[in-house]
Amino acid sequence: MDDYEIIVNDWYLRLRNHFINTIHNRLPVLSIEDIEDVYSEAFMAVRDNLLNGAVKEGTNWKSYIFRIGLNMAINKAKKEGKMVHAIDKPTDDDIDVEERFETSLSINDLVDEEDDKERLEKRLEVLGREIRYLPEPCETILKSYYYGQFSLTDIMEEIHYKSTDAVKAMKYRCMTRLKDRIKMAFKMLNLTD
Repeated sequence: MDDYEIIVNDWYLRLRNHFINTIHNRLPVLSIEDIEDVYSEAFMAVRDNLLNGAVKEGTNWKSYIFRIGLNMAINKAKKEGKMVHAIDKPTDDDIDVEERFETSLSINDLVDEEDDKERLEKRLEVLGREIRYLPEPCETILKSYYYGQFSLTDIMEEIHYKSTDAVKAMKYRCMTRLKDRIKMAFKMLNLTD
């Protein structure tokens, strides 16, 4: 196995659950099976790009893979007529993909690699429900940031905060609250290990 194959296989295993959870949250119209297909297709594209020399040196692999996968998932949802409303493809100017996916709900802490599809779907359902039950401004901040892909500046203006640092601090507190709620819900529903 050459270096390209090792890189692709390593990242494939490392990002699988995080990718599935993130895309499912971003595009809930796609089934887990659809997202798994997209994930495999994204890695075939990454492999082809590597072999064809289309990847720049110093590429941030996580951002690169998520960008390809997210674009493929959006295209799949549009092609199958599953889009409730149009979702614009994000650009690097609009969002910092690496930071967003690094902090995006830390679902990897909540979903095990060994989870079966039914259990994963139940956990994702709990996640969606718990976000809706967060008090304001938490629900608005988290939905705007993670689902709507709004910048901290946009959110600051929407909720009338004085600085992006204040929004960032509140986002952190909201995320901590959400993680606690999810862990408690998982425990009550026997979805913990």
